[in-house]
Amino acid sequence: MRFYKISFFLFLGMIFLSGCVHKSIYEPVKVEGNVKNISAMKKHLFNVVREGAMLSNGDIITKRSGIVHLEIPKGFSFINETKNAIIVANSEGDIKIYSKPNHKLIFSKKFDNAIVSATLKDNYLAVVLENNNILLYDIKSDKTLYREALEKVITIDARAANPLFLNDLIIFPTLDGRLLIMQSDKKVVLRDVAISDKELFNNVIFLKVNDNKLVAATASKVIVITPQNIFNYKASIKDILYLGHKIYLFGKNGTVTLLDESLKKLDERTFEFANFLAVGAVGDRIYMVEKQGYVISMDKNLKNIKIQKLDDEIESSVLIAKGILYTDDKAIKLK
Repeated sequence: MRFYKISFFLFLGMIFLSGCVHKSIYEPVKVEGNVKNISAMKKHLFNVVREGAMLSNGDIITKRSGIVHLEIPKGFSFINETKNAIIVANSEGDIKIYSKPNHKLIFSKKFDNAIVSATLKDNYLAVVLENNNILLYDIKSDKTLYREALEKVITIDARAANPLFLNDLIIFPTLDGRLLIMQSDKKVVLRDVAISDKELFNNVIFLKVNDNKLVAATASKVIVITPQNIFNYKASIKDILYLGHKIYLFGKNGTVTLLDESLKKLDERTFEFANFLAVGAVGDRIYMVEKQGYVISMDKNLKNIKIQKLDDEIESSVLIAKGILYTDDKAIKLK
């Protein structure tokens, strides 16, 4: 009986102490005034993904084009924008593709699982499904050209990268931390590259190619694949930018790390306890939106830091697209 009494009081003490623990938040030393150039919108931002977001009036915001006036059916959300098309889907496995710039519906189909990411080139549609199946579909002949079932995952990150077409290759970023590289004409997977092997949140969240260098990342590792080498760098990654020949990692611990294309660290800045909700490059500066309502900017060498304050802490979705910061029902021009 005595043992249970002691355990009970220890339990109460732990609850009391846990309630008294101060949550660490980002508090900059110097703030250069409030953010300006704020415009109110009569719509709200939601469903932010890697390449854009939805607005409550049915419009889409994409990183490629900015606001796109496209009347899509209720329940559909933005997936991706390519040079000639906009892809939207719903949670039931339905996908619709609209042509650009006239926004004509050119393809509609229901798959057996929800679409996480997708890219269209010509009549080839590369898709990653919610059950971690990858497939290549011909929208002209309405046929599945290739399908492979991969290991199912428990969690899916909204930042999941879209498949990439590169010359005669198709690169599928999987939900279990791999890249499947397919030869498009033969429909054969030539290479299976494992980026990381975490049990949770191991989706590929970034995929981009520049000058025959492929950069891909999960939440725990970034890799660079060149014709000669594969480089890798472990980190706790919230987001990533690949600009010119430089790679910027935005860490979950408030760090910003600058790497070259061989993943050699060039410089680093730490904003203690910062929680980056969105990042983007505007002109010659990099912008980070922090949860407590701060907009942090610096040049591309991580110098000349400037910090400004929004009206309040950010409780809603946020996106930087075409030089504008969108948060809830506000649009803020960055410069």
